[in-house]
Amino acid sequence: MTGVQTCALPIYEMSIEKSQNILILQLEWIKTADAKVPPIFAINLAMLGVIVALIKVLPNWSIPQAVITALCLIPLSLSIMFLAFSMFPRLTGPKVSSIYFGGITKKQENTFVDEVINIKDEDYEKDVLSQAYRNAEIVEKKYKHIKNAFISTFISAPFWLISIYLLYI
Repeated sequence: MTGVQTCALPIYEMSIEKSQNILILQLEWIKTADAKVPPIFAINLAMLGVIVALIKVLPNWSIPQAVITALCLIPLSLSIMFLAFSMFPRLTGPKVSSIYFGGITKKQENTFVDEVINIKDEDYEKDVLSQAYRNAEIVEKKYKHIKNAFISTFISAPFWLISIYLLYI
């Protein structure tokens, strides 16, 4: 014997741990997506604030000012809309779950406690994997909305610069 001891876990325990890690990864992706929203939102609001401040002091409009400003405000507004879509929680989940907060709160406390204490490993693993899959769906939608917000902000930027120039002179 070499003195190295191995800890052999039963297969279901390794499988449950793997399933939990998959869920944890999905939850981390959600956090990462959510962390991208505030900076983009702040940039959008700053751009919008400058335009609104310049519009307020403008005595009259020319056609080029109006067109360029509209070409700036439309994608900027779309960006803010996409950011809002990415932040609204999707509360649909498995109706019968010992992990999903929506499923938990539909039960009486003592029922939930009893179910968790008595849950079979196989059922627990299926619940964890169902949550991982649902969270992956949520992450995919969040990243699509954030990508569209980035694109919309980038599209508005040149029009914003031209708009500032035209509104300021």
